[in-house]
Amino acid sequence: MVTRVGRWLFSALWRAGARTAIDTALGTAVEAVPRVSQQSYVQVFNVQPPITVYVRASHCRVGVRRDPAPKVTLQAEMVRAFGLEFATEQDEAGVYIVVKRKPVVGKLSRAEFTVTVPPDTRLAFHLTPGDVVLQDIDGMIELPS
Repeated sequence: MVTRVGRWLFSALWRAGARTAIDTALGTAVEAVPRVSQQSYVQVFNVQPPITVYVRASHCRVGVRRDPAPKVTLQAEMVRAFGLEFATEQDEAGVYIVVKRKPVVGKLSRAEFTVTVPPDTRLAFHLTPGDVVLQDIDGMIELPS
């Protein structure tokens, strides 16, 4: 009887220890993945107003702030960034920001970014779908139909 109880106790402790080790390893892996796959991105474009900022994005949240400085600042937070293609460009006509989801793994990704622009900047958005949040706006806003 003592032997059976001893074996049962040993196997119960072994199973509990194995579960704990597996749970610990899995928990560590899950915690590490978001840190590795999350990216922050900041880029500053010096501009001469008036300027146009073009944003083309898919499944993104875009915040817009106004600042009197003659520059466009882009701050992006991307979760599971491996599923996104992110590109920026500047020419004399404006600043271009493109965020495109990759076909398969892009469904896991998410991007939120804030664009800080001078007061007389024209904004053009093409979101499929997405959200635009306007912050600290003082003046008229025109939205086409």
